[in-house]
Amino acid sequence: MKTPIALEPVDFQSMQDKVYDQLRTVLMRGGFEPGQKLSGRMVAKALGISEMPARAALGRLLAERALIQKPNGTFAVPVATRQRFQEVMELRALLEGHATFDACSHIDGPGLDEIRASGMRLTQAFRANDLASYLDYNQKLKFSIYKYCSSETLRSHIELLWLQAGPFLRHLSVDPKKSPPASFCDDAINALIKRDAAAAAEAISKDIRSGMEFLLVHGKFAEDNPEIDDGLAFKLRM
Repeated sequence: MKTPIALEPVDFQSMQDKVYDQLRTVLMRGGFEPGQKLSGRMVAKALGISEMPARAALGRLLAERALIQKPNGTFAVPVATRQRFQEVMELRALLEGHATFDACSHIDGPGLDEIRASGMRLTQAFRANDLASYLDYNQKLKFSIYKYCSSETLRSHIELLWLQAGPFLRHLSVDPKKSPPASFCDDAINALIKRDAAAAAEAISKDIRSGMEFLLVHGKFAEDNPEIDDGLAFKLRM
């Protein structure tokens, strides 16, 4: 009797991971609006895949609190209430300051070059009044620092907070030229170049808190029990 060839279920897991990674990236960049509904069918249709890996990916994001689930089984992006926004941003300031302090002694020459380049692009986006690019390069700059943090646990928690903060920041943000003039990101970059971990950590924390305080004044927040809009369109790419 011939020995049967073992089959390994790699395709489904690979597809689920791809869907999850893309949804995660879109959420962190604010590609979905607070309150927007998502379903396995919607995601599957957008990506041209079956519903099973799409639902599995949404379930993983639900477990990470990047999504909530309605009684009818539909998933939704959490709404930006004032309290939730402030909690997430305060935690970001705390954890990202720690990550910056730790990363400072580990950043090499190419890493500093990448950080400088992101800082220059951030400044250019600010001067061009390009909100989308401004937010993208703000995220890129910060994560180009945090990837040098030696604590994988700390990096994971920062990513979880960004999953919640991304939609808030993108859709609460206003004209970048109306934002506070203080450039804490430039201060952080200069401190990293000088290997001043404490100053770099303080600058990153100040940058996050100044943005939070500005948006708490100028942003429009949802009521405690808002109606969830299920008519918002979205696009995904594999």
